Amino acid sequence: MVSARMAGIVAGLSRHGPRGLVAVAPGFCAEVLGVTGVAVSVPLAGGSDVVWRTEGASVRLDDLQFTLGQGPGVDAAASGELVLEPDLGTVPAQRWPVFTPAALELGVRAVFAVPLQIGAIRVGVLLAQRDAPGPMDGGALSDMLVFADAATEALLGSVAGSSEPQWLSLQPSGYRAEVHQATGMVSVQLGVTQAEALIRMRAHAFSQRRAVADVAADVVARRMRFEENGD
Repeated sequence: MVSARMAGIVAGLSRHGPRGLVAVAPGFCAEVLGVTGVAVSVPLAGGSDVVWRTEGASVRLDDLQFTLGQGPGVDAAASGELVLEPDLGTVPAQRWPVFTPAALELGVRAVFAVPLQIGAIRVGVLLAQRDAPGPMDGGALSDMLVFADAATEALLGSVAGSSEPQWLSLQPSGYRAEVHQATGMVSVQLGVTQAEALIRMRAHAFSQRRAVADVAADVVARRMRFEENGD
């Protein structure tokens, strides 16, 4: 059964129609779910973009998944299934060999990912993280699933009676906009496909312990250029 506080969040989200998640405070949602942070990401070519999140570790956690191409959100988006890891410290090393130690270094101890989907249509992932290990209790998990359904409807614009993603069209450009611009620039610099260019930027970002978005900003500002024989 959904809690009274989550019922209020969902009702507020529905009232705002295609404005969707803009009307929902992510910090309050995290508090209701009993987690440290939450984020919603939507798929884009070559990765995903965070469109709603708490500050702090949630932003860095998604940067890690985007940079590495692995993690709970990546798995949830690919499989369409829940990914619930109450203790990252006990996750087998081979599951997320690079993501897990990096997430633990950020202070993240538990992660819970829910695909945002209706039938075969997947529009994103809701990711919650906590700085202490432990499972999400039944009531909190029920609240998270109810919120995920409401967020999916908002992203699709269903609450406004349309099948088009109206909510996304009302949002400012994602904070990774420069990544996609930089990908095109690196593609030209190296004479490779955009997919390969993004892989090169991800590899460079990880080797330098930086976010892909920061590397992209340097490329767009022409402070960095990728060369065929090395960065």
